[in-house]
Amino acid sequence: MKINISLFWIAAICLLISGCSNYRELNNLGMIIAMGIDQNDDPKQPYQITYQVINPSGLSQTSTTGGQSLSVINYTITGRTLVETLGKASSVIPRENNSTHLSLIIIGEELARKELDLIFDGIDRGKHERGSIPVFIARGKSAKDVLGIIEPLEINPGKNIISTTQNNQKMYGATSVVLAYEIISSLLSEGKDVSLPGISINNESKKGLLTGNLETTNPTTIKVKGLAIFRKGRLVRWLDGETARAAQFVTSKVKRTPVVIPCEGGNVTINTIRVKSKMETKIHHEKPIIHTNVRVMGELSETSCELKLSDPKVLKKLEKKMENELKKQIKKTIGITQKEKSDIFGFGDALSRTNPDYWRQNKKIWYDLYSEALISMKVKVELINSGMRMEPYEPK
Repeated sequence: MKINISLFWIAAICLLISGCSNYRELNNLGMIIAMGIDQNDDPKQPYQITYQVINPSGLSQTSTTGGQSLSVINYTITGRTLVETLGKASSVIPRENNSTHLSLIIIGEELARKELDLIFDGIDRGKHERGSIPVFIARGKSAKDVLGIIEPLEINPGKNIISTTQNNQKMYGATSVVLAYEIISSLLSEGKDVSLPGISINNESKKGLLTGNLETTNPTTIKVKGLAIFRKGRLVRWLDGETARAAQFVTSKVKRTPVVIPCEGGNVTINTIRVKSKMETKIHHEKPIIHTNVRVMGELSETSCELKLSDPKVLKKLEKKMENELKKQIKKTIGITQKEKSDIFGFGDALSRTNPDYWRQNKKIWYDLYSEALISMKVKVELINSGMRMEPYEPK
């Protein structure tokens, strides 16, 4: 019995010792939460990487006055590869580099126009990296510039960028969060190109880099700006406004967005509450035809026209007008991608599954075929609600 008790205590001690073998103090770790990747002017050191590290002392302070410490600190390193810069960062970051909490990657536009594939090799290959990291393009700016903005509403720029993009997706739908593994999948695919949300600086000023940005009602902020479309891993063009939103309609990534329809004397605004789309590529006489089928459910939210909304025929006319408007916007967006030979929707990828024989014979010239493909489109709109008021306001 005594032997059994002794064995029990020996086993318990071993478990406790093994549990602490990988123990590290949080105060000794430099938690990297965001990474900005820019092109460096020196061709021998082509990458300029900005690491944004959590500053625990800044997080613990709630006051915005009296020498407040910032919640994050940026360190910029140059190198030949991303992995090399992470190692070199140890010369300036006074704590052990830890990228397991990396939650954001920003790529400068200048670099994005030259290469994308090589950037993601280290992310895909690295055993400590996660594929669920959101990726953005710094439009007209460097990633370093964007990560340098001191945000007034969020404790760090990274959280602000992700929250703003998610908010845009919910309320307007021009952009959506794209994760690293989705980009890697598109880069490896022979029938789909990459599209990424853009971010830039709003109301840019020198104060945006200082804590004084927290003390004004008109601060410098980070804003969502457009959708970057790529061809073979290189940024070729930006989509903005309705053309960017139309791309999200095709891929069902729009959640809720206001669509404005002109009418006699003003405009009608219809909010979508559900969007479901289906896309496929068919072959007719050895030529591809792109089919898109978009179904939209919406609510009438505002009107400045004299419309008798209690009349079902009026609502039917509005549905038809909205269908035509969405067809025009979607066709324009697909046309732009055809001109750029950038299949961001993955029509080629869909074709490889539905018609593998044709795909094997023509995949090397797919982008030429895509640029000349005919577009067949169906849009069905259903208005389920005309709001709390049936008739418009009339002047006295």
